[in-house]
Amino acid sequence: MAKKIVICIDGTNNQIGERPTNVLRLYMGLRKDATQAAHYILGVGSANSTQILGALRQQFWSVLGMGFGLGLEDDVLNAYRYLCRTYDGAGLPDRRPDHERDRIYIAGFSRGAYGARVLAGFIHNFGLVTPDQLHLIAPVFRAYRRITDADGGESHDTVFRAMREYDAALRPQPVPIRSLLLWDTVSSMIRFRRPWRNLARHGSLIEFGTHANVNANGSVRIVLHALAIDEKRSLFRPQLWAERADAPPRYHGNRFKRQGSERRQYVRQRWFAGYHSDIGGSPLEDEAGIGKITLLWMLDTLAAIEAEADAEDRAIALATGNWAAPEPGLALYRGHRTNYWEGGSRKTTPGGRAYSKADPRAPIHDSHRPGGLATLAWHAFEIVPKSIARRAPGRPAWVRRGLWKWYLPLKEPRVIPHVPDNPAFHAVDASVWVRHAACPDYRPEALASRRPAEET
Repeated sequence: MAKKIVICIDGTNNQIGERPTNVLRLYMGLRKDATQAAHYILGVGSANSTQILGALRQQFWSVLGMGFGLGLEDDVLNAYRYLCRTYDGAGLPDRRPDHERDRIYIAGFSRGAYGARVLAGFIHNFGLVTPDQLHLIAPVFRAYRRITDADGGESHDTVFRAMREYDAALRPQPVPIRSLLLWDTVSSMIRFRRPWRNLARHGSLIEFGTHANVNANGSVRIVLHALAIDEKRSLFRPQLWAERADAPPRYHGNRFKRQGSERRQYVRQRWFAGYHSDIGGSPLEDEAGIGKITLLWMLDTLAAIEAEADAEDRAIALATGNWAAPEPGLALYRGHRTNYWEGGSRKTTPGGRAYSKADPRAPIHDSHRPGGLATLAWHAFEIVPKSIARRAPGRPAWVRRGLWKWYLPLKEPRVIPHVPDNPAFHAVDASVWVRHAACPDYRPEALASRRPAEET
């Protein structure tokens, strides 16, 4: 029987406790049975410990995970191994997306959202192996990482040679990915490689690591991305899904782009009021009303788009007489949504807090104001010069920020891209305008050029 497999990758230092993220909420609410499986991965640096040294070590690993992405690739391979053991798609004919059996959904928050995109990129470039081949997968992943680590002067054949050699030896199965469910993707993986080349190109001794197909991926049918309007930390710049200037994004179900396999790829990047933690749902439960908005938007939009995608696939597949699809959307435990996400329960959390409901006027939590050493660190990063060459497009040319080849972030607001031909690609959620009207002091700089009538 075909099933849905949901991978949930949490953000740095996020874990089970009084501040569950939407990724954890999703995992807790998902029904687990023969038709749907789920796998949850704690955020980097979140291993619980009651020992002082353990707590210090946890903070140390959290910092390394946040700045250098340390541990993220281990989480990706953890999820990959689970998929290889769980996915049932052997013997699918012709490697076509309309013949998929099990459906793969990958959810993530913060750097966990980046990890979700890395996992999807690795599957796109390689596929899934059989469980008895998993001991060989680490060098394959290193070959995948080399695609973006390689020097620009190397030929395409040289860069991809190792991947193709592993492909020939292991014969992995190309599989489609049904959806990426992302909350405020950030990466900021610092690499100390090729310093002089980086200095010449970017005015900086460091480079930021990335992976192949994390910004565009033809194996993913649906991309949903909830983004924070109010976040200003320089290390938390959003990693957006790429817009194609020449054509709308297309879906092929694998990397081969065979004739007749092309479908529409659905991309929705939605902007919500709040900071990074608000969008991910990680404030204390009774203050998580903004996070409930993004969670419900994610699930409702997924179900609606899946129905539309199934209709497209059905029209194509009827010609071959081969069509079967599960119900759109993800299955939840009975009453879970109403009781815990829509505020219908009188129960409280183990810590005694009431379950919040979606509320556009709920508190938002300034990332620069929680207090303590973390706050001092975030403030310090705002006066560290950054390369203008790496500054996000669309920024105003503020002279007070410019320092020749560098600029001072100084809590620079995010920019919401405008895509005239596809307004849904970057849209401001209706809940933002509700807050805007109800709260006279809510006037974020990122909204200055947007109007409610422009949104879809």
